[in-house]
Amino acid sequence: MVVRSDDWLYRAGWVLVRVVARLVWRLEVQGASNVPLEGAAIIAPNHLSLLDPPLIGCACPRELRFIAKAELFRYGLFSRLIRRVGAFPVERGTADVGAIKTALQFLRDGRAVIIFIEGTRGAGEHLLPPTPGVTLLARHSGAPVVPTAIVGSEQAWRKGAKLPRRAQVKVAFGEPVRYDEVFGARTDREARDAFSALIMERIEALTRQLGRPIPRLPTGAGLAASPTDPVPPRTV
Repeated sequence: MVVRSDDWLYRAGWVLVRVVARLVWRLEVQGASNVPLEGAAIIAPNHLSLLDPPLIGCACPRELRFIAKAELFRYGLFSRLIRRVGAFPVERGTADVGAIKTALQFLRDGRAVIIFIEGTRGAGEHLLPPTPGVTLLARHSGAPVVPTAIVGSEQAWRKGAKLPRRAQVKVAFGEPVRYDEVFGARTDREARDAFSALIMERIEALTRQLGRPIPRLPTGAGLAASPTDPVPPRTV
């Protein structure tokens, strides 16, 4: 498989990362044919590790645009590199309208955007509650959402560890689903939450398919922070 991209640097990086991922983390990819090769698409994975963006990127058969936390853009050379290969910043825990507008513009231009639906890294014991960003982009762009699961990356680079280590990582892409195919023109909170829950159900099913099931948290366990969430009010 060769990535679909007109950018020579992205293609070169994709090949390099994929070779390393195969050798070091025995990367296994399922369902790559479910990713649309043309037109707008939203890749919506769970999130376990700092390795997730490059590993999912090299598993995906087309060039991606990455929503990344703003902290990563504070280092000059690294910031220029990740911008060059398609990353753009988001301020987590705020209503970052700029990041959402940027993502929507990429989708209108027929690009594929990856956004981690949980909004932050989990430990691999449970899937975290979904943030509303994926549903917002799906609803406003009309783009299909590709539920995506990654497992094993939390072992490859644990939270707090200085360096990664060897472990097997698997990625699975599910069948695309469009917001309007499920809920039509509905924009109420119930429909939005139900669409987010549907994506999480499919991600959970994909983790079972990969042989390392990660269950969802029980209903009512709370919501994770998201770039589209309002800043919570101060409490005393």
